[in-house]
Amino acid sequence: MSPARLFPDPNRSLVEGLEALPKILREVLPLKAKHRASLPGAIRRLSAFLTVERENLPKGYMTKPEYQAAYLNYFLPWNIYRQGRLLQGLGLDLADGTRVVDLGAGPLTFLLALWLARPSLRSRAIEYLGLDLAEPPLKAGRRIFTALGGDTWQVKTERRPAGAGGEPADLLVAANFLNELETARRDRRPPSEDGDANTPEDRLLERWESMVSPEGAVLLIEPGMRASARQLSKVRQTALQRGWHVAAPCPHAGDCPIPGLRGKPWCHFTFRPYGAPDWLARFSRDVRLPKERASLSFLLLTRGADGPVSLTGTAKPLQSLLPVRVVSEPFDLPAETSGQYACCEKGMVLLQHGERTGPVPRVQPGDKVQISWPARPVTDRKSGALIIPRSK
Repeated sequence: MSPARLFPDPNRSLVEGLEALPKILREVLPLKAKHRASLPGAIRRLSAFLTVERENLPKGYMTKPEYQAAYLNYFLPWNIYRQGRLLQGLGLDLADGTRVVDLGAGPLTFLLALWLARPSLRSRAIEYLGLDLAEPPLKAGRRIFTALGGDTWQVKTERRPAGAGGEPADLLVAANFLNELETARRDRRPPSEDGDANTPEDRLLERWESMVSPEGAVLLIEPGMRASARQLSKVRQTALQRGWHVAAPCPHAGDCPIPGLRGKPWCHFTFRPYGAPDWLARFSRDVRLPKERASLSFLLLTRGADGPVSLTGTAKPLQSLLPVRVVSEPFDLPAETSGQYACCEKGMVLLQHGERTGPVPRVQPGDKVQISWPARPVTDRKSGALIIPRSK
């Protein structure tokens, strides 16, 4: 079962690592005064390319000095923060000898987030391989990791495509990587003889199956956007059809009730940036990209039940209660109540809390709660979700 709280407040190690980042970045990528003065504009341009103007994203942008500087100084710390909070709550337990392969690793964001957010794993014999087509971000990431004290894990990087080859991964990581599906759509290779690999998602899973150990896992982390949620939902459905298991965030293995359809809620998690360092908040305001919310979508798939990658801090639900995963922040409802959208094996639900200022605490996005299923749930006219009163 997946954990109960996915996004706890950042721990001391994560906060201290982020606090140390500006000094480390000045050493890793020193900027002349004129280049530092142009940094805010480069950050805003790159932000537009990574969101609303994705089709215009310059090829190999991380090899261009202005965009590499923009990424390292703004996007890297926020991505470490987002992934770090997830990795705290997700509680990935990596056994000695676990081999992690990071596709499109860039400046080793996942490695940095894992090192900072999960200090209890530093004594484990973990092997990490970061793959990327661009060499400069890989070098920068290794220098940052070393400056943060990373010296107990075996870390390697390779400048090559994210294809099969080498030893299989126990944990395959793909963060901000699902545009790979676009490549798969252009893949004119004929489907396999059994006829199963007819979709881009089938071809992607088929490729990953050749790269992951028989009891290994795949962790996908994407921006909290509707398009990303749709892609993750398709990958999830295909993975289940191919015999994989969904370890998180889903509390069930049925069809996804919030796959990102137009006008409907989609599976993503938004949280306030509690604990983010003051320098990062100030810098974000200075470049006119303040961060009032952090968000992401993710999916953890496993191939076996007893592999080297497991989840800590999980508990089996009581038989009389139904586990649901909260996927929205609280919003006001009539009669001075509040509600949150959530997901469960019976579909999308609208958790209805007590009074807005009453004794019932508002759960956070990503939390998993257990509810009593009413005999006759009412359907919400606006969303189509089943309304479930939550009294405790």
